[in-house]
Amino acid sequence: MITVLSAIFGVLLAALLLFLVRRDQLHISHGLGWTLAILLCALLGFAPRIFDAMAGLLGVSYGPILVVALSIAALVIKALLTDIEVSKMRGRQQRLIQKIALLESALQEITGRPPIDD
Repeated sequence: MITVLSAIFGVLLAALLLFLVRRDQLHISHGLGWTLAILLCALLGFAPRIFDAMAGLLGVSYGPILVVALSIAALVIKALLTDIEVSKMRGRQQRLIQKIALLESALQEITGRPPIDD
């Protein structure tokens, strides 16, 4: 039963991902990471023996815990990558704010009028 639910969940997530990318609500670079996660979820549903075999090779006695451990690792990596991207965006935002302030100052010197406040 869990394999059927996992397969259905994977297919539904794939449809949602495709919808979000097509509507430009999710950037394609983020979509690639999510595609990997969705494929693993669908693979667990369609071919659960693969994870059992991988667990056996790695010495994990209970196969589903390997999936849980891999999922946790993927979420930690995704959170780290998101934090890195947010930090880069904040740096860019700060530089843009500084550039706008310099342009407003130059415009004020040229025109002699104070800048328009929002």
